Amino acid sequence: MMPLPLNPYIAGNPVGASPAFIGRADVLRGVLRVLRRSQDNAIVLFGQRRIGKTSILQQLMVQLPQRGPYAPVYFDLQDKADLPLDRILQDLAATIAHTLALPEPDLGPDPKSTFHQTWLPTLFEALPAPSGEHSSALVLLFDEFDVLADPQRKETAQAFFAYLRELLMYDRDRLQFVFVIGRNVDDLDTIALSLFKGVPYRRVSLLSREDTDKLIRLSEGNETLRWSAAACEAVWGLTNGHPFLTQQLCSHIWERSYEEEPDEPPEVTPTDVEAVIAAVLDASRNTLEWLWDGLGPAERVVASALASAGPLLLNQEALENLLQESGVRVMIRELQSAPDLLQNWDLLEPAEAGYRFRVELLRRWLAEHKPLERVQEELDRIEPVAENFYRAALGLYRSGKLEEARTPLQQAIQLNPNHVAANQLLADIMLDQGQLDEGRQLLERLYEYQPNAARPRLIQVLLAMALRAPDDAARLEFYEQVLHIAPTQQKAIASRQEIWVERAETARRADDLEGAMHAYRQAGFYDKATQVEIELQRRALAEQLQTVDALEKAHDYPQAIALARKLAQEYPAVPGWQSTLERLERRGALAELYDQALAALEARDWPTAQQRFAQVAGADPHYEEVARYLYYAVRGEDPNALRRAVRRWRWIASAALAVALILLVIQLL
Repeated sequence: MMPLPLNPYIAGNPVGASPAFIGRADVLRGVLRVLRRSQDNAIVLFGQRRIGKTSILQQLMVQLPQRGPYAPVYFDLQDKADLPLDRILQDLAATIAHTLALPEPDLGPDPKSTFHQTWLPTLFEALPAPSGEHSSALVLLFDEFDVLADPQRKETAQAFFAYLRELLMYDRDRLQFVFVIGRNVDDLDTIALSLFKGVPYRRVSLLSREDTDKLIRLSEGNETLRWSAAACEAVWGLTNGHPFLTQQLCSHIWERSYEEEPDEPPEVTPTDVEAVIAAVLDASRNTLEWLWDGLGPAERVVASALASAGPLLLNQEALENLLQESGVRVMIRELQSAPDLLQNWDLLEPAEAGYRFRVELLRRWLAEHKPLERVQEELDRIEPVAENFYRAALGLYRSGKLEEARTPLQQAIQLNPNHVAANQLLADIMLDQGQLDEGRQLLERLYEYQPNAARPRLIQVLLAMALRAPDDAARLEFYEQVLHIAPTQQKAIASRQEIWVERAETARRADDLEGAMHAYRQAGFYDKATQVEIELQRRALAEQLQTVDALEKAHDYPQAIALARKLAQEYPAVPGWQSTLERLERRGALAELYDQALAALEARDWPTAQQRFAQVAGADPHYEEVARYLYYAVRGEDPNALRRAVRRWRWIASAALAVALILLVIQLL
C-alpha cells in the first residue's frame, strides 16, 4: 500500500504548482506594463467574487520582486471598513513594516500627517535598491477595496479616498498601487469613482480552457491522480474555468479517490466527477452565499429565474415570460438591464440572441438554494427610490396618518409596480378606510403576479364584501372567489354550504328534484343528493315503463323490446326484466306469425295460412281471432258468415212457424 500523498488542490500546498498560481499570465503582464509606465502608478483589477483576484495579488507578491525593483505589500481592507482613517493608516504602516522586515512604526498622534510627510520618506530611503542606482518602488496591493465604497460607510470612504488621492500624486516612481474590487468600476459610488478617474483597469474573468486543464491535472504533477480526457471535459462543462469551483471539484474528487487508500494512482472518469457535485456545492455554500450577496436585487431575481429554467438558452422574451410567470408584473429598467450586468460578472454568457449560465455548478446551486419564490422580496429593493417612498409611507402609517401615507405609496408603486410591500400597505389603508372595492381591485392585480402576498388580504376583502352583498347569489359569488384562491377557507366553505342547502330544500319543496340534487351536491351533501337521484330514477323508470306498456298495447313490439332492453341496462337492480323481455319477445313472435298467416289467407295460400294460424293457436288459442281464421283457412268458409246464415235461417223458420200458428188459430176460430 502506497503512503497517503498530499492533496495538490489545497491552497498553499507545496507539492507541485499551487492552484493559486495557475493561469493569469496575461493579467500579470498587464499589471507590469502599467507599473512600468511613467504616466501611471496604479491599476484597478475587478471581477466577481472568488474569481481569483486575491490569487493574482498573491502571485504579484511573489513575482514582482523577480520582475524589477518592486517591494509589494498586500493589505486586505475586508475588516477595515468601519475603522477611522487614523486607524487604517496605522494598520497599513504596520503591515508594510512587517512585510519588509522593518521596525514597527509609530505614527504618533497625527497619523494622517506623519504617514506621508515623515514615515514614507524614511521608508523609501530604507527600501533596498537591487540595481544599486534606484531604490525599489513600494507597490501597495489593496484587496477588497470596494468595501469602503459602500454608501453606508460614506464618512470613512470620503476621508480615506481623499487621502489616497494625495498618495496617488505623492511620488509616481516610488509609490504604486494595485486595487482589487468586486464590482465594475462604473458601478462604484461617485466618491470612489472619482478616485479612479484616469486609472486604467482590467477585468479578471474565468480561466481559459488551457489553464483550466492545467489546474485539473495538478494531481498528475505529483502522480496522485490520472485524468481521462472525458473527465477533464466533464469538469470543464461544470465549471467553465471558474477557478474556485474547479479547485473545489478536483479537490473533492481527489479526497474521494483516496478514501480507500489505493495502491496506485486512480484514473478519474466522468462518473467520479458527477459523484462529488453534491458535496462540492455543500462545502462551497459559504463562498457561494458570499458571491450571491455581491449581486444587486435585480440581478438576484434574474439569476434565480434563469437558474430555474435549467441549462437552456433563453432569449429576452422567454426571460420576461419566465419572470412574469414567477411573479414579476412589469419589466422595469433594472430588470431589463440585469442580464447584461450578469454577463459582465461572468454569470451569464450570450449565445444565439439569448443568455445561459456560464458556470453550470453555480446554476445548480442557485436552482436549489435560491429559487425565485425565496427571493421575491428582492423585487421591493430593485428601485431604491421606490423603496424610500415606501419607508416614508410606512412611517406615516405607523403614526396613524393613513391618508398622508397614500401618496408616497402610489409613487413607490408607480416607480416599481413589483413592490409587494407597497401594494400590501396601500391595500391595508384602503381596508382600514372601508374602501373595499378599491382594495379588492388592488389586491386582485397583486394576486396575478404575487398570489402568496395578496391572498390573506384578498380573502379578508371578499368575506367582508359577501356580508354586504344584496342577495344570496351575490354572496355566493364572493364565497366562490374566496374558495378559488383558498380552497380550505372554513368561513367561505360554511357560508357557501349554507346557501346551497337552503336552495336544495326550496327546490325539493317545489318538487324540482333536478335542482335539489344539484344544490345538495354543491353543498357537499352527497347522501341527500343520492336520495334525490334515486327518486328521480324511480320516476323516470315509471314513465318509461308506461311507454313500454303503451307500445305493447299498440303491438309495436320491436320498439317495446328495444326500450325494455335499454331500461334493463340502465336499471339492472330492478327485478323482472328477464320475464318481461321474454314475454315481449314471445308476443312479438306471435304477432309476426299472425301477420304472416293473414297475408297468406288474403293471398289464398291455404297451406301457409293453415300452418301459421295453427302455430299461433298452438302457442295461444285465444290470440286475436286465430280460431276464426284457422277455421276459414281449413274449411274455406268464414265461421262468422256461417253463424250469420244460421241466425238468418233460424229467423225464417221462426217466422214461418208463427205464420203457421196464426193460420192454425184462424182455422180454429
